Amino acid sequence: MDPNNNQDDTFDLKKLMSACILLARRGGDIIKEEHNKGQISLKAHNKKMDGDTRTVTEMEANEVLTVADGRAQDAIITSLRSLFGPNLRIVGEEGEVPGEELPTKWSDIIDDEDREQQLQSLLRPFNTVPLQLQESLTAKDVCLWIDPLDGTKEFVLGNLTNVSVLIGIAVCDRPVAGVILQLFVGGGDVTYGAIGVGVFHNGDKIEADLSHVVDDNGNGNGNDSRSYSDTTIKIAMSGKHIGDGGRLSDAIDRLNDVDIDPNIDSNNNNSKSCVQVLPLNACGNKMLRVIRGDASAHLQGPGASRWDTCAGEALLMALGGVVTSLDGLPYQYIQDSCYDNAGGFVAARTPKLHSRLVQVLVRPGIK
Repeated sequence: MDPNNNQDDTFDLKKLMSACILLARRGGDIIKEEHNKGQISLKAHNKKMDGDTRTVTEMEANEVLTVADGRAQDAIITSLRSLFGPNLRIVGEEGEVPGEELPTKWSDIIDDEDREQQLQSLLRPFNTVPLQLQESLTAKDVCLWIDPLDGTKEFVLGNLTNVSVLIGIAVCDRPVAGVILQLFVGGGDVTYGAIGVGVFHNGDKIEADLSHVVDDNGNGNGNDSRSYSDTTIKIAMSGKHIGDGGRLSDAIDRLNDVDIDPNIDSNNNNSKSCVQVLPLNACGNKMLRVIRGDASAHLQGPGASRWDTCAGEALLMALGGVVTSLDGLPYQYIQDSCYDNAGGFVAARTPKLHSRLVQVLVRPGIK
């Protein structure tokens, strides 16, 4: 890796991904540090309303803020600007950073031989990046979208496996690459990738058909016991929407009445599918379930923002999936614009399933 700061007008994707993985881990270390101090719930507050005396349990997920959120974002953004210069555009959930955290330098990577080798191993597929993608990584077109602690409410409540660090890379206002770090899973599980390169989990490639997971040598993962041939469609969504009579709940009810399995011939009258709802929290956690093949799709009502979805959308698209609003419209990732995903979103593993989900969601009479 080039130890010098990249001040050019074009960013190298492998170098950018190296920094994103490294800094996601650094943000994760800060979050763990704050967690180990204890009393997280006493330090949490409502970032949208001063003087809110409600408990964290009573707050909406996107209202909760802790010291860990701010410190992690400060470290990530300050370091990115140190590594790549002021031309790299960045949008972080917690706004501008005070710059109080010491920036990571390239020498911090190169001088640590184990860390350097680990990054080189993880990013071997990025030695060959599609020319069109690499040439598009210009300073005027690239923007990073960062959620330093996705699942803050889950973090405060102690549901730590739902917590993640999200870093998405958008080019010309659309996601192209991303990193999702589950800091409290194993030694820090990282899922990352880019359109045209592939998606990887701790170095193992996630196949587009999700039938198995293989490493760079083509060796199968014998521990992968998931079944992708059954007719159960698994939908990840917030438990609060289950049976509430709202748009998402009604859509699930209609899905149970029709054949929607995208892998079965629609002319086969015996191909009835059933729908299983997976009640999950934290946007990154739910998107990751679809990316990893544990769920077929993720339905989300209004409330999430672009930093919640940029990384996951890029990874899902790299696997052939589709992410849009509930009405089937793509989101644009534009700096200094509205960041709310006000139209909710559908994240589906296949275009055919996505199309069917949008059909039932926009059915006349459903609001």
